[in-house]
This record gives sequence, C-alpha cells and structure tokens, in this order.
Amino acid sequence: MRRRETTIHTFTGPPSDGGGSEAALTVGPGGVLHGTTFYGGSGSPSQCSFSTGNGCSAVFQLTPPTAPGGTWSESIIYNFTGVNGDGAYPRAAVVVGKRGEIYTTTQYGGSDTSCSPCSSSAVLGCGTVFGLTPPATQGGAWTQKVLHSFSGQNGEGSMPVAGLAPSSTGTLYGTASAGGAAGVGTLFAVKL
Repeated sequence: MRRRETTIHTFTGPPSDGGGSEAALTVGPGGVLHGTTFYGGSGSPSQCSFSTGNGCSAVFQLTPPTAPGGTWSESIIYNFTGVNGDGAYPRAAVVVGKRGEIYTTTQYGGSDTSCSPCSSSAVLGCGTVFGLTPPATQGGAWTQKVLHSFSGQNGEGSMPVAGLAPSSTGTLYGTASAGGAAGVGTLFAVKL
C-alpha cells in the first residue's frame, strides 16, 4: 500500500520564520512538535549569514490541529542572535524535560569569543548548551538560558552538533565534534 505524504508546514525563512531545518523533530506533551532551524529567525544580526539565507537560527514548535485534517500552527519560541553570549546555528534535535523545558546545543556562538578557530562568518564562539523554559502563562515568552559555553581550549570540546541525552539525575550528556586534548572532539556532561 502506498503511503501519502502531507506537508504540515512550509518554512518561509527570515525575518519571521526559520529555514534549513536539519535535525529530527521531538514530540512533546499534547503532540506538539519541537525543532530547530539552521538559519532564519527575527533576532539575528546582519553578520549571521550563510549562502542559503541570513539569520542565526530559531527554535520552533508546531501545535497539532484541533480537528482531523486541520491546520498545524507554528510558533517561533526563540530567535538566536549569536552575540552577547548567545548561541547560533543549532544542528541537533531538542530534548524535552519533565516540565516542558527544551534543551539542545548550538554549533557556534557563546561567551568565549576568543575561540577564533570556531567562528562562522562573523559569529564567534565554539558553541553552547542551552535551555528554554516555557512561559508561565499561555502565549507568553519562553525564557532562554545558556547552560555552558564551549571554549575549545585547554582540552575542552567545541562545536557540538549532536543532540543531548538526559539522565534521570538531571545531567545532560553530549558530544563535541572538535576540541579536546587530541583536537578531534569530546564527550561532555552538563549538570542542570
């Protein structure tokens, strides 16, 4: 039997939407889909630009329709800037915590701007682990917090591109694609 594909959202790119989604989707409470885009979003400075478009990326959610065959509703819940310690260019799927919070990594950005080998375009920094806390009231803003900024120096990893594995004890485990003592990556743990 042939399966039928249905488009539930078409990205439009900056300034009001993301583009270039590379990671798998994560299903959250109520069937809401969460994901990241590699470029786009409205919070991006002009230096965030790849040949495919500009913008430092976004985190989005898609809410399922209330009736079968209805329209899915997309919301951009965070726009990256790549400046002032913020991350840029996530390539990984998100994980959803027990209270609906979202965690993942960004390949670039973060507070360690001395990490010049890890720059992309004009975005400095070797990547971040970050979390997003859902709003206290329906329709409110999500709160973003950088949990760790990678330096790529003194044996630390840099440029995480894979997702995170949460533990039952509140630790997020992941991999960095570069850095480390041998310069070819690390495994890391970030305690929440």
